[in-house]
Amino acid sequence: MKNPTFYLLLELLGRLLSRHSGLDSNEEIAAIGHPSPEQWSEVIGLSEQMQVSELLYDAVSKLGPTQRPDNETMMRWTARVVETERSNRLYRHQLYSMFDHLTETRVTPIVMKGITLANLYPNPEHRPVGDVDLFVPLDVQHTYIKCFEKLGAQISSAFDLKHLSLQCLGMNWELHFRSIRFYSQRTDRRYGILEAEETSRDSLFHETFDNHKVAVFPPILNLVYLTAHLQHHLLVEQANLRQIIDWMFALQHDRTALAIKEQAFVNQLKKLGLYRLYRCLGAIAVNYLGLSADSYAGLSRLTKLDKKRGEYLLKIILQGRVPGGKPYEPRLDSDTLLKRLGHFAELTKRCFALRGICPRESLATPFGFIYHAIRRRLRKK
Repeated sequence: MKNPTFYLLLELLGRLLSRHSGLDSNEEIAAIGHPSPEQWSEVIGLSEQMQVSELLYDAVSKLGPTQRPDNETMMRWTARVVETERSNRLYRHQLYSMFDHLTETRVTPIVMKGITLANLYPNPEHRPVGDVDLFVPLDVQHTYIKCFEKLGAQISSAFDLKHLSLQCLGMNWELHFRSIRFYSQRTDRRYGILEAEETSRDSLFHETFDNHKVAVFPPILNLVYLTAHLQHHLLVEQANLRQIIDWMFALQHDRTALAIKEQAFVNQLKKLGLYRLYRCLGAIAVNYLGLSADSYAGLSRLTKLDKKRGEYLLKIILQGRVPGGKPYEPRLDSDTLLKRLGHFAELTKRCFALRGICPRESLATPFGFIYHAIRRRLRKK
């Protein structure tokens, strides 16, 4: 990587996350030298933008005293990390309150991302919190909504292609009847079949969080979903480094189950057009974040091309846009027709630039976007 600030960030995160060469307390790292206060200010700012500030804090806290930032910088940083920890504790308290309420109604929540990924972090309270994503099969959708309404929930957005958003207990909840939507209709149907098979009652996995037992996606669906979710952010929103680290932790957590069913897993990725992106993410995890390629499904023989694509993806994440494109701007209902056309032009440009990483979906997205936009317009009428 040519950007020294990003290199420093990746070097520290790689040392922290690696299972083979993790940081020891007060360790000196020759590769990073002795960063100046200005360099530390830049790397901390970049880590906040990438949503990995708390992870970086864990890594920096283990550095030798001569390599750490000055005391004033560390004190301000510590205060921000403590605030994240408080937010996490409140998040979990409200989440468990909802779990208890759903259990009383004899509904088992199927949790996506969020707490299931946070618990894989070195310090679970150091993953930033946001929306709560629950997978809600269509046959119990009405029951879920009634449970939320009893607690004073308000619908913040109507059903779209895959979920309904609610405000409840001071948090935003997303009830997904589809975990992800593809703009390629054929790919979308294939994913729907996988999702239906993997979320049947006899296939679901269960995990316990502080004495609360909840259902979670099985390993194959979980990794396919996380890869597809990152692809969605690359194409139509904005991706960040935290999403790649989430993906890496999930891969480490499920490595045994995925290795046993490696061929089935790889075949699913190929059918859904995600295998190239999966290997691209693997190249980042191996070359920059300290993951060993050995025994990980489909990553045993990463090529120079995989590494090149991984570096291109990191460049996009660092810049917040594809080369030659504009930074991502969210679409608003109040946008004028001219602005909507501008958004679509940027979407098309971004998809074209990403065809080397997401070949199938990048070609399908502009056409699928128009198709779904027309369907939404007709539904509103």
